[in-house]
Amino acid sequence: MTPFASSRFPITLLALSLTACTPQGKGLSDVANDLEQRTGQHFAETGADETAWPANISLNDGLSDDELVSLALWNNPAFHATLADLGLSRADLVQAGMLPNPTLSMLMPFGAKPLEMTLIYPLEIFWLRPQRIETAKLDVEQTAHRLVQTGLDLIRDVRVAHAELTLAKERLKLAHSSVTLNQNIAELTHARLRAGDASELEVTNAQVDSLQAQEQQGRFRHDCEIAKERLRNLAGLSLEQWPENISAEKLPDSNKFDAEKLLTEALNARPDLRAAEINVESAAERIGLAKAEVFKLTASLNAKQVNGPLLAGPGLDVTLPIVNQNQGGIAQAQARFDKAARQYVATRQRIALDVREAHARLQQASESLKQWQQTILPPLRIAIQDAENAYAAGNVTYLFVLETQRRWLDAQLKTAQAAADLRRARAELERSVGQRLKPA
Repeated sequence: MTPFASSRFPITLLALSLTACTPQGKGLSDVANDLEQRTGQHFAETGADETAWPANISLNDGLSDDELVSLALWNNPAFHATLADLGLSRADLVQAGMLPNPTLSMLMPFGAKPLEMTLIYPLEIFWLRPQRIETAKLDVEQTAHRLVQTGLDLIRDVRVAHAELTLAKERLKLAHSSVTLNQNIAELTHARLRAGDASELEVTNAQVDSLQAQEQQGRFRHDCEIAKERLRNLAGLSLEQWPENISAEKLPDSNKFDAEKLLTEALNARPDLRAAEINVESAAERIGLAKAEVFKLTASLNAKQVNGPLLAGPGLDVTLPIVNQNQGGIAQAQARFDKAARQYVATRQRIALDVREAHARLQQASESLKQWQQTILPPLRIAIQDAENAYAAGNVTYLFVLETQRRWLDAQLKTAQAAADLRRARAELERSVGQRLKPA
């Protein structure tokens, strides 16, 4: 080994050792595992042009709520595009751990001017590098938590879209019954007109009601298609084969939750709050880094040919922070820290709003559905039976029976809307807490 190579070997070994010691930070599997612990839903990275059908998907009995969520986590392109942010943050972490290359300047011998070479290496990297790595590592962790929150948002969106599709199907089903009912009323009213028992105005009103019911049925049919396409898009299958059989979403259980206890869980569990907290830590690290960047120290090795032999000697360049102490950089870092701290407080307050609002909506929807199911629908069902019995006994007209059935259909439609409100509120509350809800 030549003397030059022998002297370079320890430096190269040190550089490789420092580079190898650079941490990799959290990976995609950590994000997937975190999301699975919170929701029971797992996913893995897929190719950009690949459609994944997870093992838990079964098309025989229609896609359920959980199966749609699983499809979305595996295939939603917007979600997977966001996941690429983690790769960018990990690349920044690798870059933060890299050592700079030395600079060699050379003056070629020309005439009386001798050969002269200078090798320069910045030494401040050895005290700046640990801080840069720590900052980049915090950025990776922040990105990972932000991606978990993005996954929770996607799960919420899928459950809400499924609730919308379930409601649209129920509306379409009731609209079909409403069309039949209004047509019967219109025909009966017309018959009464011929018998001299109804006016032209009553006939016109009955026909208008029938036409409105048909228009509403057509509108609900389109609403159903729109809701289905939105769900298909969230599942990442807009351009892929889409199973038409989507099972109706089950009603969530009627467990009651304590809002303040849920808020405490959310403040401990929400990944976006943890990301905001890490952002504050990262901003604080950047203040120290900006202060450390004031001092710059450069080692040099100069070699000059003097009367034949090449004479070499070390040197040192020190930047004296007399005029510029990096005041601008420090001020920027301080401002970013202040902003991060205020964003952290804002995130906490937004979480409090999310949880309390979602809890109130869940309570409201639960009470409304309970009233429709237990207080309003039973007497209406009895009223239909009484009307049919009265009609059989000749005490009321058939038109009265039909009007009672129309009120029954309206009540069923409002019950379906209350059920959809309950499903949406439950999905929003789970997203607000940052994990599956546990009974109080």
